[in-house]
Amino acid sequence: MDIANYKIGIIGGGNMGRAIIKGLTESLSSPKITAWDADSNCRENLENDLQVTIAQDNRELASNCEIIILAVKPQIITPVVTEIADLLTENKLLISIAAGVPCERLEKPLSNRVPTIRIMPNTPALINRGISAIAAGRDAGEEHLAITQAIFSCLGETVIVPESSMDMVTAVSGSGPAYVFLVIEALLDAAVGIGMNRELARTLVIETILGSTELVKETGKQPMELKDMVTSPGGTTIAGLAELEKNGLRQAFNAALTSACQRSQELGQ
Repeated sequence: MDIANYKIGIIGGGNMGRAIIKGLTESLSSPKITAWDADSNCRENLENDLQVTIAQDNRELASNCEIIILAVKPQIITPVVTEIADLLTENKLLISIAAGVPCERLEKPLSNRVPTIRIMPNTPALINRGISAIAAGRDAGEEHLAITQAIFSCLGETVIVPESSMDMVTAVSGSGPAYVFLVIEALLDAAVGIGMNRELARTLVIETILGSTELVKETGKQPMELKDMVTSPGGTTIAGLAELEKNGLRQAFNAALTSACQRSQELGQ
């Protein structure tokens, strides 16, 4: 789908807002993008770094744009939607990337039946390698989902999920990069701890994780099967794996995802 002719407005110029703008400007020819952020320094940076039009305020952006993307924190999503509610009509599309905020909460301040979409992207979108899960609100149809997929495909992969899955998605892929960064950090520190040079450790750890991830993706094999390919009886790998199991690696990930999912549910209340 060609989205270059749509007027797209982005409220919020943080990391994800910038990633969306950057992805669109790099992927589309002369995209029509307007942005706004409450912070004047952020607005200046957006204008200078990404060459986008800066609106006078949220209401001007909502009035002039056909697609409005809310890239703001969950805690302020309701005031932002309420501020622009009377400007949103059935012919516009409202997209939110606020973690934990259901479409019903977006729709509540609206007087018109505005199509709404809820999205959970993740930070690898900053280098166009993200994964964005997309869920339709009450009045969003197939066309609105297709438009949203076209926008967020500029940032990486997309999947369409029922909204009932979004809190789980938030825990897995939304928060997931932080878990991976922690694993990388822990491996690096452990490598240095056994005497390895940190620069060499960084190269080995990063390339090992990248290669292992690609192997899972490209072969289609289960991680357990690939793990067993590396493991031999009485070898070094089984000794290391035994320590990870003994120290509760699986239980830690289970607890992390459960807690993150619950927090996402709390943010939506």
